[in-house]
Amino acid sequence: MHNRRAQILLGAMAIAGYCVHATFHVSRGEPENLLWVCHVAALLVGIGLITGNKLIAGVGTIVLCMGTPLWLFDLLQGSEFLPTSLGTHVLGLAIGLYGVRALGVERGTWWKAGAFVVAMIVLARFVTPNVSNVNVTFAIPPGMDRYFSGHLAYLAVMIGISCAYFWVVEMLLRAFVAKRSEAAAS
Repeated sequence: MHNRRAQILLGAMAIAGYCVHATFHVSRGEPENLLWVCHVAALLVGIGLITGNKLIAGVGTIVLCMGTPLWLFDLLQGSEFLPTSLGTHVLGLAIGLYGVRALGVERGTWWKAGAFVVAMIVLARFVTPNVSNVNVTFAIPPGMDRYFSGHLAYLAVMIGISCAYFWVVEMLLRAFVAKRSEAAAS
């Protein structure tokens, strides 16, 4: 029972991290930034832990396993650091890793994470302004345009790479969870 309470508390913390960051963006007049894949992934982690749904928690975690390093790289390139983004990228990932350790990782989570990313790109295309380029749905990021003939080619390659990455992360997380289960059984 204690473990279940911890899952609910941590799930609520992940959701709170998203809400704090969302409030910041809304206060700046940038509500479209609520739809960045990483932000929504942290929300999924929280929902997955509160409901005990390992697929939802796993999708959020796997996406954050890629998104958080990309966010850090973006910061190193000079992007603006928003302290509230720690709630989605760092707190969300840490809680997600706890979540997959506690709940496990469902087979096929990698391709569902890929489908989630595609769905977020499509959603952003319909409901966010072009200038925000949420989830790189409208334009290739500066500097990457020299490697791709067009935006659609860029998206296809990035989605393919993301899915391969998600598969590797799923395999690593499943191995981590299995080793934990073996150690607990001994």
